Amino acid sequence: MLMSSEKIIIVDDETDVLDLCKRILENKGYQVTIAHSGREVVEFAQKEHFDLLLTDIRMPGMSGLEVAQAVKQFAPNIICVTMTGFSTMDMAIEALKLGIDEFVMKPFSPDELNMAITKALDKERLRKENFRLRSLIPLFELNKALLGTVETDEVLRRLLDIARTETKADFAQIYTFSGGEITPHFQSEGDDEATQQRQRASYQLASAIFEGSPQLVFDIQTADSEQRAVLEQLGMQFGIVTPLKSKESILGALILARANSDFAAGDSNFLWVLAGQASIALENAHLFAEIQAAYEELKMLDHMKSEFINIAAHELRTPLAILMGYASMLEEDLNGVQRDYMSTIVRNSMRLTHLIDDMLSLQSLESGLVSLAKEPLSLQEAVHAAVDDLSLWSEQKNLSIEIDIPPDFPQMIADRQKIDLIIVNLIHNAVKFTPPAGQIIFTARVTGENMMTISVTNTGISIPKKDLTRVFERFYQVEKSLTREHGGIGLGLSIAKGMVNVCGGEIYAESEEGQSTTFTFTLPIDNSYLKEQMLKI
Repeated sequence: MLMSSEKIIIVDDETDVLDLCKRILENKGYQVTIAHSGREVVEFAQKEHFDLLLTDIRMPGMSGLEVAQAVKQFAPNIICVTMTGFSTMDMAIEALKLGIDEFVMKPFSPDELNMAITKALDKERLRKENFRLRSLIPLFELNKALLGTVETDEVLRRLLDIARTETKADFAQIYTFSGGEITPHFQSEGDDEATQQRQRASYQLASAIFEGSPQLVFDIQTADSEQRAVLEQLGMQFGIVTPLKSKESILGALILARANSDFAAGDSNFLWVLAGQASIALENAHLFAEIQAAYEELKMLDHMKSEFINIAAHELRTPLAILMGYASMLEEDLNGVQRDYMSTIVRNSMRLTHLIDDMLSLQSLESGLVSLAKEPLSLQEAVHAAVDDLSLWSEQKNLSIEIDIPPDFPQMIADRQKIDLIIVNLIHNAVKFTPPAGQIIFTARVTGENMMTISVTNTGISIPKKDLTRVFERFYQVEKSLTREHGGIGLGLSIAKGMVNVCGGEIYAESEEGQSTTFTFTLPIDNSYLKEQMLKI
């Protein structure tokens, strides 16, 4: 036989009736306890939880209604069913006032008793279900509100308001735990003795939760001496203290109390669910605050880094210009090995100039809105100029550079300075990563009514697939920082991408392992229609 989870206590001064009721209900799977007097019921109910009280109306000492009234003082949610041989309207009204849920008339059959018990339990189940459904409304509202807030104080305020409203609490206080400290929130204002006393009492309850106590539900009649003292300090009769818990720690405590009447059935369960939802929201708020703080710190460090690069680049330009000027003059006057040595100095000075140009271009990348010049431009001339600027380096590596631009390629209307930055950085990148005796191919084609597509392909070193998008990030290089062989600071491709975007195009990279790498970008042939662009990198 399946056992029911409901526990029933039966009281009647007639032993035969007790035995009969016990047999009938146990056959239905209920857990049954019997008592022979009202006082015995009260003693049992104080020590053990029962779901239903089945009592005779007329008994010596305490009547059934008095028994129900006494038990409900410390077990307000118990279901009460009375057995009676006669009933009057006055008695029925009085029974309803005392919370009697169902009647069964003597003599009764087993079916009639079972029907009365089932009906009473079904009423209670329905009442609990209604309460559960009612509880879902504020929980839904809380979740909806919490999804839209990342402020800890706002989460706590909403939690306190909903808990106070739904449980009709006369006193509400919330505490949070952090770093071993217990902090009150939204506490009552005022310095009077009663207010301070309440704050001390609520702090004591929060401390119990902090030390690991589960949810505390108590009233002044059945509480232990310590809890009774706390309720007296609060000026309340009934209290519920619910922990706010995460998976790893206790985040706080929600304290609610009522002065004259007990909390409704299911309030403790409702508060468990409510506290669980609020705990998730609190953790999200804490996480957001940490991310925000980390973001602000990162932004500050990024700004400091950029400022340092800009200042250093500007300060390096002047002495480098003087160094290159004198080195170039000496190169013209020298012969033989000394001329070769001076050529090396000039060549490496030019490399240093490219690095500084990259660093200065970073300032453009972070300036926000970028305006565009609209002037005639020959792509062939711009590409040949870029190749000439890098000829010393490419010749040293014995590189073959092929420029494939159709003779009838149209004249562009574009910003020459930004186009130069794109072309120079892409060709410079190709020269740097192409092994000696390798090949670089620059290709340009008209691919739309007002669009062109340009590709720069170099043989040799390839880029892993996972790095094809990251190569455009500032300061990112595919090689590990401690094993770089090709120099540079990782700004060239980032600058090229930024300038392509500003000029109304897109750029991407492709690579075949061990064979070649190609950077392809699109641009409008005529940029007259473009307005100021916001740089996005």
